[in-house]
Amino acid sequence: MSDRPLRLGISTCPNDTFLFHGLLTGEVEVEGHRLEIELLDVQELNQRLLAPGAAPAFDVAKASYHLALLMADELLALPTGSALGFGNGPLLLARAGLEPPSPTPSSRVLCPGAHTTAALLYRLFYPEAADAEHVIFSDVMPALERGEADLGVCIHEGRFTYAESGLSLVEDLGARWEADTRAPLPLGGIFARRTLPEATLEAVQDALRRSLALARARPEATLESMRLHAQEFSDDVLWSHVDLYVNEWTRDLGAAGRSALGVLAQRAAQARLVRPGTALEVYQPLRERRLFHLVPEADASELPPGGTLDVPSLAAEGFVHLSFAEQLDGTLGAHFGGAVRVALLELDPEAVTQDLRFEASRGGALFPHLYRPLDLGRDVVGRWTLERVGASFGLPAEVRRS
Repeated sequence: MSDRPLRLGISTCPNDTFLFHGLLTGEVEVEGHRLEIELLDVQELNQRLLAPGAAPAFDVAKASYHLALLMADELLALPTGSALGFGNGPLLLARAGLEPPSPTPSSRVLCPGAHTTAALLYRLFYPEAADAEHVIFSDVMPALERGEADLGVCIHEGRFTYAESGLSLVEDLGARWEADTRAPLPLGGIFARRTLPEATLEAVQDALRRSLALARARPEATLESMRLHAQEFSDDVLWSHVDLYVNEWTRDLGAAGRSALGVLAQRAAQARLVRPGTALEVYQPLRERRLFHLVPEADASELPPGGTLDVPSLAAEGFVHLSFAEQLDGTLGAHFGGAVRVALLELDPEAVTQDLRFEASRGGALFPHLYRPLDLGRDVVGRWTLERVGASFGLPAEVRRS
């Protein structure tokens, strides 16, 4: 176990305390790491992530996708833990009796933090209106009730309770996003520092999946964690919050989620709210990556269609050496310097997953090792012959794009 604790920051929102209940109670652990957890408002988490310093406040944290785009060079999005979907966006609210209801250059408008996705949407949709003032999300609605501001962007539980406070809806910013883009709205996600070792990233991602699975299997047990950090809300409001923000994209962003992140980055760049060309990378778990095996001095077309491949390392070391796509150039350079021709075989991850381990090898990086014979028929889904061109081998374009 690492000597230094892994610093984890999560928000007090019910969808987060639902997701992280297993980690908060110790029922789920991050393998090899001791956790140090802080629960804060999402804008406080944003600010702590953004703050400069030799020792970052958090290794892994919940944050707004707006903030993550601003820190795309430093952060990776984890595929599990996002609040992303349809019908869950921020609301632009007005104090009772306000005329006209839409924001103008002279309106006093409150937003729940400069780096929240809510603030990003306000700037995207109302570029000519007044600049927003930023307060803690829980202060927005009370300020409107007291008449201290004209409009406010409301997030979290407020979308369920604003009418009871006498406030009126000006626009559902999430619905406008959906109508404009036909994409789900990325509000917040779980982000990890790019400087973390891959083994740590893998352990955190695995723990998030297990914590969410536990919460879904025993949802009633999570109420203790949710109530502790949202005591002013009824259980019905807590469950409404979970039902709205915990969905298929919370377990895994998937292709649609990743595409939505690209749309958000593009729209923000067009509005000059983030740098042109900004793209947020999503961490890909090891078991979901493409797997390859290299056979020296072999023509892929001449290998038999089935049967066991003779791999010397299986007898000598107990496993078959494999590489991820991004590792192939390094493997070819390190171990196939004298070869003229190499057969490249792609393996089916589902076929080999039970016998696959990820272990430190060249430079301490994790490599996939197959602890059984390689079956040319059952395991192999792609074959190429690589010919040496000068000092290197040319990888197929469909492998390069991995």
